[in-house]
Amino acid sequence: MAIDPAEVLRIARLARLKVEPEEASRLAKDLDRIVGHIDSLRAVKLPEGAEALTYFGKDVHRPDDARGCLAKDDALRNAPMEDGDFFLVPKIVDKEES
Repeated sequence: MAIDPAEVLRIARLARLKVEPEEASRLAKDLDRIVGHIDSLRAVKLPEGAEALTYFGKDVHRPDDARGCLAKDDALRNAPMEDGDFFLVPKIVDKEES
């Protein structure tokens, strides 16, 4: 299926996109190449019983295992300022009263 500039303008109108007629010619060529590439991928014959790959790469999910956490004293050990229970930080936002 060849995509011509008139088809690009029709699609742009349906999608409510502003496409200039001069730009439609370039977009038609780009879309035609994309559709051609998709058609070539569809033409690939897979071995019997093989399924098409729907994702690339390995599974990056890990189990959600509970782990120990830092003890309060260990967490506060290198704090520049602390009050025994919390990190102390300088005030950086002033509340404006209206």
